[in-house]
Amino acid sequence: MSFGREEDYQGIDVEKLRIIVEAAQKPYISMAEGRLLYSLGRHSFEKLAKDSGARREVGGRILVNVKVLNKYIEDMFGSN
Repeated sequence: MSFGREEDYQGIDVEKLRIIVEAAQKPYISMAEGRLLYSLGRHSFEKLAKDSGARREVGGRILVNVKVLNKYIEDMFGSN
């Protein structure tokens, strides 16, 4: 198994990678975590979360249900 050359990984922000890995394991993520996890801009991720029905307001915070969002992405954009 090849993991690539060391120089391929020099630009990776380790803290950002840690946040992405942790976010992928949680049932609900914040909007900021979602933008990192899905590599989308602010408005694109907000629209995706709203259109999917995965967006929840808890107190003053917006959370996104990862399972619902992933299903929506597969249903809408997955290959047939």
